Amino acid sequence: MNDEAKPIRVIVADDDEDIRQLLADMITRDESTELVGTAEDANSAVKLAEETDPDVAVLDWIMPNGGGPKAATDILAHRPETRIVGISAGDATSASLQMGTTGAVAFLQKGFSRSDLVEAIHSAVRW
Repeated sequence: MNDEAKPIRVIVADDDEDIRQLLADMITRDESTELVGTAEDANSAVKLAEETDPDVAVLDWIMPNGGGPKAATDILAHRPETRIVGISAGDATSASLQMGTTGAVAFLQKGFSRSDLVEAIHSAVRW
């Protein structure tokens, strides 16, 4: 990465603590991304986005307080420049269709690799 290039600022929201930590580790291990915070539900994701001004929000589509759809809608209402990457362990077709209607620009089915996540983050900021 170019010394002058700033890392992509990322938040992660997932209700499963182990998954949240795994995602955080994936992001911190890549020099082109910077983890600026994690959240356990939609409400805390929105608050975190307001506090940290991320470039990208990686949101689990099914989590408490409205899940990724509510978090994406609320984040984009206050920070339209934030790009949303949705993740889900559920039905990929249904989740990706729903995510598209709430402003997500990328989707990953859980089980993805670190390189898949980093590429989705980079793709989202180019969107």
